[in-house]
Amino acid sequence: MRVRLRAVLSLAALLPLLPGSAAACAVCFGGAAGAKGLFDGIWWGIIILLSVTMSMIGGIGWLLYKVEKDRPAHENQG
Repeated sequence: MRVRLRAVLSLAALLPLLPGSAAACAVCFGGAAGAKGLFDGIWWGIIILLSVTMSMIGGIGWLLYKVEKDRPAHENQG
């Protein structure tokens, strides 16, 4: 276990020294294609993250609304 951990940490420490690995960075890769590609990538990333977040908040809000709406019916039964 310690040998594996030491190997992973050694590899992680050496990766920044490889210049080819910088091209794999999303920001560097988008910047290489021009500012338009970088802007589009960031824009769509923000839109997707916000839509997922707002869908989750909306779903939780709808669930709470349904529970509170149905509460009087369940209280009268029991």
